[in-house]
Amino acid sequence: MRNRAIWFCGIVLLTAAPLAAAPSPWRLGAPETVVASSGVFEPIAHGDSYEIGAELRFAPRRFGFFPSSLPDLVPTAGVSAGAQGSLYVYGGFRFDFPLGERWTVSPGTAAGLYYRAARFDLGGPLEFRSQVELSYRLPGGSRLGLCLYHLSNAGLFMRNPGSESLVLTYSTGLARRR
Repeated sequence: MRNRAIWFCGIVLLTAAPLAAAPSPWRLGAPETVVASSGVFEPIAHGDSYEIGAELRFAPRRFGFFPSSLPDLVPTAGVSAGAQGSLYVYGGFRFDFPLGERWTVSPGTAAGLYYRAARFDLGGPLEFRSQVELSYRLPGGSRLGLCLYHLSNAGLFMRNPGSESLVLTYSTGLARRR
């Protein structure tokens, strides 16, 4: 596992410099929102393991090849840790679809590295996350949401049991320094 983590960090470092110099849609810039989450890992099958997480959301961006019917893409990066010792670090994106003035539904996807706990072996270190979140904008601008997500290695490894998590999320904007 350690060798894979070293390779992953090396690849990230080698690709970070060219992306930083890339045109605007590809550059992440500073995060705009921070999210804290807490919930249940495997709520249907077991329901006896809990997790916490944190996520950074970056400025939405528009790519010319996206259909105009899609909202802007919101890049994300996050981490979640399970009470049984599992750890998942990921990067991905989401779309925010407003449902009226206060409600938003946000489907998203991500890819990341999973460090398994003895009890929750998902088959390999590379896992993909697909999610949907329903959130409500509070009067101060922060949001309270409920997120259901699925982790799977998409059949890349012999074992692919997948897992679900149901988490409560709280997101707030980050103050900008001038």
